[in-house]
Amino acid sequence: MNCIETTADERGTKLSQKDASILIGNALDHYDSAVYGFLGPILAPLFFPNFDPVIQLILTYSILATSLVTRPIGSFIFGMIARNYGPLVGMSYSLIGVAITSVFIGFLPTYAHIGWVAPLLLMIMRMIKGIFAAGESTIAKMYIMENKPASDALKASFLYQSSSMLGTIAASVAVTIVIATSYEGAWRFCFWVGGITGVIGFILRFYTDEPSEMKAFESYQLSTIPSFWKNRLNILRVSIATGFGHVTATIPFVFMNAFVPLITDITLETMMIFNTGLLVLDMFLIPIIGRALIKFDPIKVMTCSSLVLAITIIPLFIFLPKATLGYVLFVRTWIVFWGVVFLCPMNYWFKGLFTAADQYLLIGMGGALGSSVIGRFTVPLCFWLWQESAGVTYPAIYLALIMFATAGIVYRARKSADLDVSMAERSKSVAHHSDSDVEYQQS
Repeated sequence: MNCIETTADERGTKLSQKDASILIGNALDHYDSAVYGFLGPILAPLFFPNFDPVIQLILTYSILATSLVTRPIGSFIFGMIARNYGPLVGMSYSLIGVAITSVFIGFLPTYAHIGWVAPLLLMIMRMIKGIFAAGESTIAKMYIMENKPASDALKASFLYQSSSMLGTIAASVAVTIVIATSYEGAWRFCFWVGGITGVIGFILRFYTDEPSEMKAFESYQLSTIPSFWKNRLNILRVSIATGFGHVTATIPFVFMNAFVPLITDITLETMMIFNTGLLVLDMFLIPIIGRALIKFDPIKVMTCSSLVLAITIIPLFIFLPKATLGYVLFVRTWIVFWGVVFLCPMNYWFKGLFTAADQYLLIGMGGALGSSVIGRFTVPLCFWLWQESAGVTYPAIYLALIMFATAGIVYRARKSADLDVSMAERSKSVAHHSDSDVEYQQS
């Protein structure tokens, strides 16, 4: 594959072979991650048949919370690999690990075959997979912006988010087909497909002929552990923002898929059909909204979007029981839209929180904690709150608290760091060296 290259005087920038391998690998990784979430209502009775349906869902999604341990471990391990052998090597081994564990999950026997050992094996495989997956999320989302001017880094961040959605859409289509079929073991094919495509992604990355920027990973050494305490507030900001980003995805695409059929006449099959369409909308919204937001301060954008959701989430949830399909689609679209607004500048904002030497280590750890403590716990916790309260208010209050906390901690970042330069001002510094605007080209 040849790189698309332009000079400073040409309209456009380049999408290198390295960038393409990152985007394709990221799409495959998100496919694999989304499959488990979408298959939750199918896996629950197969691995936890001795519990009522709600407890089955809580236990199934609680397995995802094991990432609280595995994600930080994986972030550090693959950061060390990237430091010693290069980031592309680290991402390659991360992806092949995800592929292999995905195939193994597809072969797991259910509770009907080996009893309690089945959910235990499922949890172990998810834990191993979480370690490998952390390498992808730690390295790729920041590495694709490495050595790019400000405006190009922003566009690369938007494109990275779009590739995440592309993988999630593929997972949604696969699970929708599985639900429509009558074959009991059809769910296994979703994991096998993920494994096969992961191997293809590994080959693409491993043989990418691109120089690796290893200097950025020098912070991955034990001597820098005290930097965690020094940067504790920014790590907290990354954690909460990452967790919020996960919530805006898991609530409309995972939680509501399983929850709405319990409180309305809408079936899981119907939810999954519209799930795919909503994901396609999400993917197209990312570059459109992303380009529009270049003119605005990222802190204001993220604060505004999180506040809007915080204020509206409770009244939206109150009318969900016995709601029509149209209303359910409106609620999901509302959450998705403001989630996209928040996510577009998020990775770029992360880069401004830390020095170049620390950003991969600290952002990786903060993101791992946020995705685990807030992101992975949200779905099972919302089901538990609903069961205990027999109403939708408590889950909505919990979500509103996360959203208000996100708005507050993002806004206060301005007071502790030099982050009040808007995207427009940063882009101007790049445009100063070029006679024309830069347009992102894809290949």
